[in-house]
Amino acid sequence: MQYPEISGTAPISDPTPPATPSASAVPSALASPPPPKVGSKHIFAFWHTGISTLPPYLLRNIIAWHSRFARSDCNIYVFDSVPSSPLNVANFIDTASPSVVSAAFTNGTLSGEYAAQHTSDLIRYPLLLKYGGVYLDVGILQFGDLNWLWTQHVGNPDSPYDFAGFTMGDPPDGLSIVNFAMMCTPNNPLVLRAHKILRKLWEGKTDTNGLHCHPLVNHLDLMRVSQEVAVTDDVGGKMVINDESMTDYAIQIQAMGAAERWLDPEDDWDGPKYVREKCWLLSMMRHAFVPEQMTGWNGRREWELLCMKLPGPDEEETEDQRLAREIVQKTVSEGWCLKLGHGFSAKLFGGDTLGMLWRKHSGSDCAEGTYAGWLRWAEVHCQQSEPPRALEIPVYQPTRVAPLSEYL
Repeated sequence: MQYPEISGTAPISDPTPPATPSASAVPSALASPPPPKVGSKHIFAFWHTGISTLPPYLLRNIIAWHSRFARSDCNIYVFDSVPSSPLNVANFIDTASPSVVSAAFTNGTLSGEYAAQHTSDLIRYPLLLKYGGVYLDVGILQFGDLNWLWTQHVGNPDSPYDFAGFTMGDPPDGLSIVNFAMMCTPNNPLVLRAHKILRKLWEGKTDTNGLHCHPLVNHLDLMRVSQEVAVTDDVGGKMVINDESMTDYAIQIQAMGAAERWLDPEDDWDGPKYVREKCWLLSMMRHAFVPEQMTGWNGRREWELLCMKLPGPDEEETEDQRLAREIVQKTVSEGWCLKLGHGFSAKLFGGDTLGMLWRKHSGSDCAEGTYAGWLRWAEVHCQQSEPPRALEIPVYQPTRVAPLSEYL
């Protein structure tokens, strides 16, 4: 189908043909990529049981990354923890070293409801520190031009930026760099400091329960959970969802937050100054969650809108079609990506997310002639005419002034 052009974008000339939208087979370039080289262009992701076991709607994300960015000599790696797999992450970082990952990862003793998510958390910083490049969650539909960001900024020695990502809220009070999409050069100092903090937080632990109290991060505000969704005990089998449990779940983000707000006189680390001068950051809400913002975080509403067919040549656009069109247009032309939420997001907002519904209704993320199909087409055919502007980070004060070595 010939989908409409999207205002604010230009066609990508001669795109690499993607695998068919319904394909479940893994292209050979993704199943056996060449070994990554330090400082080269690559995208890292993780799926603990291997790329071949990815649900089709997530595999389509990876295939789109390859179709979009392979032409700029970017390789895609979906690492795993399958013992015999050539993409086992242990083949690429030293997962037996306590300076690289926690003992719980090495011993396979991570526990708790979100052990799979925390497994992937623990290898993101080590991969970026060793190789540099991009780390993306597998649940990301990418619309912004990662090659532009690397070439013009993060990988450009003449640019002031050497880290790029998203912040959860607006700076300075809401400044909190999240972990689902990060780009940096090898041995990045912000990532290195966050990694040291995270390793110490996990010392002797097999889950993240109670880590919000740890001295390394207790100088930070807790992440906030709306009172409408807060659950303070497990009566009736409900999971506890409050500020403390939210912060424990996202402890890697809190570790990064500590690095952002730490002033260390021992090694001259000034987190606020580094973030202000060296980080290319976007608002997560404005540039990764456009559909959620436009539907009041109603996953079923998002799914139903994107499942609709575009009107035919002689059909008048309905109000729902208008909203679906605006979601697609704004996501592609003004956002940077679409981040699919799953389990924890469903608990926060009380229902299935778009990602969960795409998983339950196979093929609904790419059905021909639908607004979801239009999004899939745009992933590999549309390039933003003007990339979004990075946030200006104002001066803000550190929350901890002390040598980090005293806490490690």
